[in-house]
Amino acid sequence: MVINWSDSKWQKELKYLKEVKMKYLIMNTFIASNGKVRRVYKTSIEGQGRAGENDVIERCLKNSKKYGFKVFLGIDYDEKWWHYGPRNPGWLYDRMNNGNLAIKELYERYHEKYKDSFYGWYFVYEVDNLNFKNHKDFEILSNALNTNLNYMDTNGMRLPLMLSPFMNSKYSTPKTYAENWKYFFERTNFKTGDIFSPQDSVGGGGLKIDEVHDWFYALGEAVKYNSNLTFWANTETFDHTNWSSAPMKRFIDQMRIESFFVSGIISFSYSHYYSPNNINSGFHSAYKKYVYKHRICDKKPYPPKWMKVTRIGNNKILIQWEVSKNLAGYKIFCDGFEIASLSVQRKYGGNNEVMGRLIYRSGYKECVYTIKSFDFWGNISDALIGNDIM
Repeated sequence: MVINWSDSKWQKELKYLKEVKMKYLIMNTFIASNGKVRRVYKTSIEGQGRAGENDVIERCLKNSKKYGFKVFLGIDYDEKWWHYGPRNPGWLYDRMNNGNLAIKELYERYHEKYKDSFYGWYFVYEVDNLNFKNHKDFEILSNALNTNLNYMDTNGMRLPLMLSPFMNSKYSTPKTYAENWKYFFERTNFKTGDIFSPQDSVGGGGLKIDEVHDWFYALGEAVKYNSNLTFWANTETFDHTNWSSAPMKRFIDQMRIESFFVSGIISFSYSHYYSPNNINSGFHSAYKKYVYKHRICDKKPYPPKWMKVTRIGNNKILIQWEVSKNLAGYKIFCDGFEIASLSVQRKYGGNNEVMGRLIYRSGYKECVYTIKSFDFWGNISDALIGNDIM
């Protein structure tokens, strides 16, 4: 998303984040795709080329220093992680050694110049309870992470490290997952300031929001077995069913649940799903209202003023409606059954949906079409009934 950002674009983004009292950024140092890793700065690591022409890390750290942000830099990654994980320890340990090359390069290139903003390291590999199931898996993970941690300690490059796993309630209980992490925490060379920040998995669909409490309680108890660790939450700002931005009330509910157990909260990802740099400013305005006034809006929005339904073939219906810039999206129904939910799109990462127009394959079924609007908080309007099919 940021590979071509100018200093002015970075500063615009950081001003938005500063407005809502944020303090930290987590920034990857590479792009991993199609089996290749390309660095977003000039690298000397063999086999890892350059992505783009800008030194993205330089711009990130320079502007973060100006605006008082602390940055965690992602170390390394390989897409084969999802295939091998703990099942091929030799491969994993080799990747950690490659990560040490990135640690050395990043630290020597940027830390002295940007001590105020280059704050920590981010362990990019995402651990979960499907691929990591037992103590053996977590012992392999501990050995792998210690490869990085010991290298940092030996070479005077130790900074706070953050890791952010996720979970799915289909694959284990909170207690089982927490016991595995306890085993890992007891064997890993953490130091004061290191951060365990699980994704709450609500946006990704691994947990329902009413499951979050039990999982964070269990993981919080496990963290206590390593006194060096700080417990944070990674609150997800999206909805995996259509990769839309989560309504603000859901996001706030997630944070309120997690705040009972953690001392800090990060998100994936305000910049992608809420920042006016990348989406309608209504999300940012709503969150600002909550941050400064602690108010949540429960008022229903108005439905569209008009809706038109036209048959354009034997089994296709064209549905059109009034669109407002002050709303987050619309839900379309056929005889009360939801057939579409269209949301405002992100500039980076969005799709090509055209708001105000939907072609629906209806078959030969005749039904009553209705539409409801929803706002940035997640409030839903009453239904507007479409006119007769023309």
